[in-house]
Amino acid sequence: MTNETVMTAGSGVWHSHGARILKIVVLLALLVFAPTLIDNDYLTRIFISAVMMGLMAAIFDLMIGYAGLINFGYAGFLAIGAYTSALGSFHYSISPWLGLLTGGLMTAFIGFLAGVITLRLRGLYIALMTFFVGEAIRFTISNTPDFTRGMLGLSVPPYPDILGIDFSRGDLLNYYYLVLVLGAIIMGSLWWLVKSRFGLAFEALREDQLASQSMGLNTTKYKLYNFTIASFFAGVMGAYYAHYISILSPTPEEFGVYRTVEILTITYVGGRGTLWGSIFAAFLLIGFQEYFRGLGPWRLVIFGALLIFVMLFARKGLAGLKKYFW
Repeated sequence: MTNETVMTAGSGVWHSHGARILKIVVLLALLVFAPTLIDNDYLTRIFISAVMMGLMAAIFDLMIGYAGLINFGYAGFLAIGAYTSALGSFHYSISPWLGLLTGGLMTAFIGFLAGVITLRLRGLYIALMTFFVGEAIRFTISNTPDFTRGMLGLSVPPYPDILGIDFSRGDLLNYYYLVLVLGAIIMGSLWWLVKSRFGLAFEALREDQLASQSMGLNTTKYKLYNFTIASFFAGVMGAYYAHYISILSPTPEEFGVYRTVEILTITYVGGRGTLWGSIFAAFLLIGFQEYFRGLGPWRLVIFGALLIFVMLFARKGLAGLKKYFW
């Protein structure tokens, strides 16, 4: 191989990396500066919802896209994080900032216990068991009004000021930048995880669990790792959601089947096994949802139809279209 060939190959690699970095910088700049430049509370709320739902879907993707674990009770795990932080503030005056951690840890603990029970099963049986766990969590919250306020609704305080930054209800931009910071930490952690040996083990489980077992991989252990880690991050996002939304109620729309289907749709439309695809899909679907808000519950039917279309005709989701955009 001549020096010219080596130099040409090297320049091609650097050009590819440079182009990729440029794309990431442009997308991050849009995320960071667009709400500030637009300066519209309604659009800022849409941006917050899109980033928040995109992160929830990316965490869901860690389970279904990388390890093939179908968690139909996912919204119930979000409820654990939300209510752990909210009840800690309401009853025990625990700082909501600490609630991000306690919400994540409590959800990870419940996720670990649920995983020990359910993850020895396979396929549809895991989906059904996780659905029962999620609904059991929601009904437990509903039926303990003396402590959780149940369907009466729990008032949640906002985040207290930190470093001179105001997190009162009216300052939506600070909540937006907070979810961006959380998103950077979560997405960075998920990216590192899937690129590590754990990610390789997860993908082996997804492709062929029997072959993985025959090669000596402890499949139950790695499924439990995946489920517990995803539960922790889901709890963190649940805690953020609680203090952003200000009032919690264990309705199906908030922490039931509706929410799980919404997140599942975003994951599939973005592209399973991509993580980043969920963020793009969230902006598309949240905008779609706002446009058709007048349809009420029928939006769930449209989401279901869109999910079926993607599963049949575009299995790679938006991630499969990136070559046309780039």
